[in-house]
Amino acid sequence: MHVSGRASSPIWIGWSAGVACALAGSAAAAWLAVLHGYGGSALAGASTALVVLVLPYFLLGTTDLASRLATWMEVRRTRVLALLALPVLAYLLCASGAGAFTWIAIPALAGYVLLPLGLLLWAERSGRPPRLQDAFAVLAVWLPLEFGLLPEVWRSAAGEGAGVLTGVLGVDVAVILFVSIRRLDGVGYSFAIRPSDLREAFWNLLMFCCIAIPIGRWSQFIPPGHGVSSIPEFAVQFLGIFLGIAIPEELLFRGLIQNLLQKLLPRTYALLVAAVIFGLSHLNNGPFPDWRYVLLASIAGIFYGRAYQRSGGLMAACLVHAGVDTIWREVFR
Repeated sequence: MHVSGRASSPIWIGWSAGVACALAGSAAAAWLAVLHGYGGSALAGASTALVVLVLPYFLLGTTDLASRLATWMEVRRTRVLALLALPVLAYLLCASGAGAFTWIAIPALAGYVLLPLGLLLWAERSGRPPRLQDAFAVLAVWLPLEFGLLPEVWRSAAGEGAGVLTGVLGVDVAVILFVSIRRLDGVGYSFAIRPSDLREAFWNLLMFCCIAIPIGRWSQFIPPGHGVSSIPEFAVQFLGIFLGIAIPEELLFRGLIQNLLQKLLPRTYALLVAAVIFGLSHLNNGPFPDWRYVLLASIAGIFYGRAYQRSGGLMAACLVHAGVDTIWREVFR
C-alpha cells in the first residue's frame, strides 16, 4: 500500500526521516512567518497546527502509515470517522492561538472530510475502483481548494498562512481517503527518490523546455529570460515549490485523476486526458483566462504524466513540475 515494487528500509529510518522533515518544515515556516512580522500566541498556534498537519504529510510518504491505517480502519469501519480529528484539531490549535475561533469552521471542515468519505464508502460497496463515486470524491477534495473555499475557512485564524495549512490538509485527506480507505493502487505517494526517478525527471524536464520555451516566446506568453539571481535562492525556491505546489498537484492530477483514468482507458489516452484537465485547471490563474497558459500547462501535464507512468510513482513527476515552476519564476519572471 505504501510503495509497491520498491525496496523497504528499516522501519525506524522512515519514521525518523518523516518526523525530522515535519519538524524542519514547520520550523522553516515559522521562521519565514517571523520575518514577515508574525509572532506571539498566533504564531505559536499556527505553528502547532502546522506540525499536526505536516506530520502525516511526511509520514504517509516515508513509512507504511497508510497501510497501518488501512488495517486499523478495516477492523471496525466506523473508525474512518477518526479522520475528522485531523482538520478539527489543527483548526482549534490555530484559532485558539489567534483568538479568532468561528463556529462555522467546524462543520465546514467536517464536511470537507465527510463528503468524499461518504462517496468512497458508497463506491466501496460497488466494487473496486474506478467508479463514478470515485470521480465525485476527487472533485470533493479538489474543488474547495481550487476555488479558495477551504482557505477562506482558515483565513481569520491563520491569515496569509491559510493557503499553506489547507494545501497540506488536502494532501493528508486525499492520501488517507484514497490509499488507506479506498485502497486505490498506483497512487505512488512516496518520498523515496531513486536514480531512475532523477533520470526520468531530467529527460522530461529537458524535453518540455525544448518544446514549451519556443512556443511561449513565439506566443509572447514567456518574456525574455534573465540570469538566475543565485544558486541558493534557486534551490530554496525549488524546495518550496516541490513541497507546496508540485506534490499536492501531482498527487491530484497524476496519482488520482490519471491513475483512475488509466484503469478505464489506454495509458496514452489517460495521460492526454489528465494533461488537458491539468491545463484547463489553470484557466483561473490570473486576472483573466489565458489560453496560452492552458496550452503550455497541458504540454507540461503530458511530461509530468509521462514521468509518472514511466517511473511508477509521483516523485519523478514532482521533480519535473518543481523544475518547470522554478525555472519560470527564477528565469522568466
